[in-house]
Amino acid sequence: MSLFVLKIIGLITMFLDHYQFIIGGSEILRVIGRIAFPIFAFTLSEGYVHTRNLKNYFLRIFGFAVGIQVLFTLFGYGYAVNVFFTLSLGLVAIYILNLRKNWVKEPFMKIIKAILTAAVLYLAQKFQMDYGAYGILLIMIFNIFRNDKFKILMNFLILNVLDIIFPNVFQVPDMQMFSLISLIFIFMYNGKKGRSMKYFFYLFYPVHFFILGIIKFFFRKEMITLNVEGYV
Repeated sequence: MSLFVLKIIGLITMFLDHYQFIIGGSEILRVIGRIAFPIFAFTLSEGYVHTRNLKNYFLRIFGFAVGIQVLFTLFGYGYAVNVFFTLSLGLVAIYILNLRKNWVKEPFMKIIKAILTAAVLYLAQKFQMDYGAYGILLIMIFNIFRNDKFKILMNFLILNVLDIIFPNVFQVPDMQMFSLISLIFIFMYNGKKGRSMKYFFYLFYPVHFFILGIIKFFFRKEMITLNVEGYV
């Protein structure tokens, strides 16, 4: 399974999740939606490994984060910090993990990395970003244990167990344990990129909210009409 196919699965499951959240429907859609973020966290980690220009990769994701946030504010989606900010910070966290400086001795380098990583996790929680520290830690797991599926599974499981034990720490959506299902698809990744269409994946995020908003508007309008006619 290529990275392109994985992203398509991520988009579909995200759309179903947000459809239930915004418009309504069976709770099973929310369960399916738990698959989405881990897939995007994984593809981000792979993007870090394969990108030719890390700076441009970061600026592209961060730029979309800012642009989407402006649109969300203008269209009344509230002031919740969108997931692209989480992905941006996740990329910073991966960079810190892989930081190498010859002029800094290893023990001190570990301390510096720990402090910087803690700062990233704090920012994710402080500004209430989508998935917060949970999302950053998941991105880090995919990077640290990139070539070890068993360790990915175990650390992902531990992260979700911690979320159950301390529900007020991570503040992620309910039923997050179902996110482990995403590993079925992630572990089928064949190391190939597949088709690119990178801007399609970036643009889909704000566009699908706009589409769901239109659907909700007409659905509500139809329901009001039906209620009025029924009353008369």
